[in-house]
Amino acid sequence: MQTAAMKRLNLLVAALLLAFAGTASTAADPKTDKTYREGYEAGYKAALEAARKASAESGAPEAAPAATVGVGPVGTPPPAAAAPADKTAGPADWWNHSALLYPKLEDSWRQHVQLQLTGVSLTGNESGSSWRGGGKWISRYGRWTNELAATLDKRDIKQVGGLGNKRDYRMLQDSVRYDLTNKWYASGGFIWEKDDVSLIDSRTTWIAGPGYYWLDSDTFRLNTFLGLGRLSESYMQLVQDLVGIDERSSNLLYFYETFEWRFARDWGLRQGFRLMQDLDESGHYVLDPVNPRSGRYVADSWVKRYRYVAAVDLDYRLGPRSTLSLGIESRYDSNPWPDVLNKDTVKRLMLSIQF
Repeated sequence: MQTAAMKRLNLLVAALLLAFAGTASTAADPKTDKTYREGYEAGYKAALEAARKASAESGAPEAAPAATVGVGPVGTPPPAAAAPADKTAGPADWWNHSALLYPKLEDSWRQHVQLQLTGVSLTGNESGSSWRGGGKWISRYGRWTNELAATLDKRDIKQVGGLGNKRDYRMLQDSVRYDLTNKWYASGGFIWEKDDVSLIDSRTTWIAGPGYYWLDSDTFRLNTFLGLGRLSESYMQLVQDLVGIDERSSNLLYFYETFEWRFARDWGLRQGFRLMQDLDESGHYVLDPVNPRSGRYVADSWVKRYRYVAAVDLDYRLGPRSTLSLGIESRYDSNPWPDVLNKDTVKRLMLSIQF
């Protein structure tokens, strides 16, 4: 009994001999191209028939022919078939999706860097235009994803009429996410801010809790997060002079929601909403009614303050590593300090470069 390997070897030898025999009669005159092709194809057909008989005897399934004979020049190999898409490799924005959807990513360390330059138009506590810069570093290993983001915004606001007003806003944020299942994840981290406009010298927020992917595909993505945290704020000298408070802290309920829709190859829509609800009460301050000339403020009631940020952006991909975004952002504080408006609106045009 011949082994399968021996039968395949015999088949190869037979095919070569038959192909040679079919073309031997035209070897003396290679210019007779038509006769050459006819002889070649006759030898090929004989070799193919021999292959079928050998395959039937060995019990192996018959293989489909690689390409149609006689289409291209003799000796031209058939075009290679395109490899099927491997969805386990993950999408281009792998950091926005659960790691468990893409098993091949679990044992690899991936990194992503974004640099952002944004032109903003401000209304609210400040009216005018300014530039801000920022960036993100995102890394993932297995089910763990870490995101570090920073905004360095030394605002030199150009106000209507040509006047200038220098304001400083800085933000540093770090979050760690662990994907529990395809839908559920746990996340924790901190946000540090300095905001001249809100008279905040330093604000630190610690947060931890669960999140859920409602939609997680290449076209649609929707996820929510609900956590508990701790807020600590220290204030600028003006607040200390007028209100008599230099710092405060509170427990916090933190809710976060994001939605993304990739409605065309290069176009996408992003929406986000963030709510921060104090669980402890703080004073609502008004000018001292007994001695208004003093310029001092006193608390006339105690409230549970909340803040929210809502934003929507339209993205256009300029190239593989750059995106242009046009968006609007609204910030609201239910209990700001005296002489600080409770709402600010930012219109922005952002260029993002990624590596």
